[in-house]
Amino acid sequence: MNLWLEVGWCLLSGRERSVLSDSLAAFQNGRPVVRAVGQENIPSEDACLVVCNHYHRSGFDAWWIALGVSAAFDGRRAESAGKDIHWVMTSAWTFPENRMRAKLFTPLTRVLFTRLARLYGFISMPPMPPAPEEVQERAAAVLRTVRLARAGRENGVLIGLAPEGQDYGREMGRLPEGVGEYIALLVQAGLKVLPAGVYEEGEALVVSFGEVFVPALGEKEERDSLVAAQVMAVIRNLIANH
Repeated sequence: MNLWLEVGWCLLSGRERSVLSDSLAAFQNGRPVVRAVGQENIPSEDACLVVCNHYHRSGFDAWWIALGVSAAFDGRRAESAGKDIHWVMTSAWTFPENRMRAKLFTPLTRVLFTRLARLYGFISMPPMPPAPEEVQERAAAVLRTVRLARAGRENGVLIGLAPEGQDYGREMGRLPEGVGEYIALLVQAGLKVLPAGVYEEGEALVVSFGEVFVPALGEKEERDSLVAAQVMAVIRNLIANH
């Protein structure tokens, strides 16, 4: 059966799937080609927060980011460690400049993305920019992520995040307020940060991994901006150096 039909059936039936297995299957026809660089930087056992840029261009669908990064983990992890990345994903698509599309499609994507998160063990979070009425939902999603990190740190859990929160090209954007603090909470919960730069080179989707690091957290007052700056700088360097 076609992969996308299988995924669709599981969305209806509620059967869970492996994002690693489905990511590998998605690239089997060679469109696009995924090329991993720096795979030796992927820890075999450590629990990690995988951070990458939210690469986008016309004709390139954002889900290829998660698929490409996930596929790059094939064969790089110990048997006892986590292999599937628990991605933090948007809970809906919003259309702030088109009220008709928002009215039609935002509720549909909210239902679809909720089921998709359950299917793969992802964490759904309200989209950026945050709406005032979604503050509690966002706080609950942050808490779920921290709990997952704490529960899985001894077993090599993998959590994935594209911290920009919205589409950008090869020139990256700024992190929204609070994302640096979010990353800091996951570091405090026991995760190391594994950076990945995602970009296209010819016909290949390139995923370039840097060395695992633990960002300096600094004082509470500066933590959000300090952690954000460190994470963005590392990802930018991974993109710029290739």
